[in-house]
Amino acid sequence: MDSNVKATIHISGRLGFNSNAQKKLNIDNSKFIKIGFGEDFEKDKILYFVITNEEDEETFSIAKAGEYFYANTKGLFDSIGIDYEHQKVIYDITEVIFDEEKYYKLKPRIRERKKDDLE
Repeated sequence: MDSNVKATIHISGRLGFNSNAQKKLNIDNSKFIKIGFGEDFEKDKILYFVITNEEDEETFSIAKAGEYFYANTKGLFDSIGIDYEHQKVIYDITEVIFDEEKYYKLKPRIRERKKDDLE
């Protein structure tokens, strides 16, 4: 998978996908994202997700704003303690095959938001 396939948590708590991610993951606003994490989440902060055509109580709708797609994941990130308001969280997305199922791994790069980002 391309090294420029990324997602970023916006200061609003939305998970936004860059244009490479949109293309590689075949994202559109008729799909949903389901996000989970592994046993080592407290240590590594890695998340996993699948893109699906079916909505259920664990999925987030994918929406479009201008040319970009996002999911309103604020509630999830709040519940697992990700401080997206003070930290800029950029995820590198890689494909993972587990039990013959395709998943995507969100490996974070975290840094403090600049003062300009907070205004």
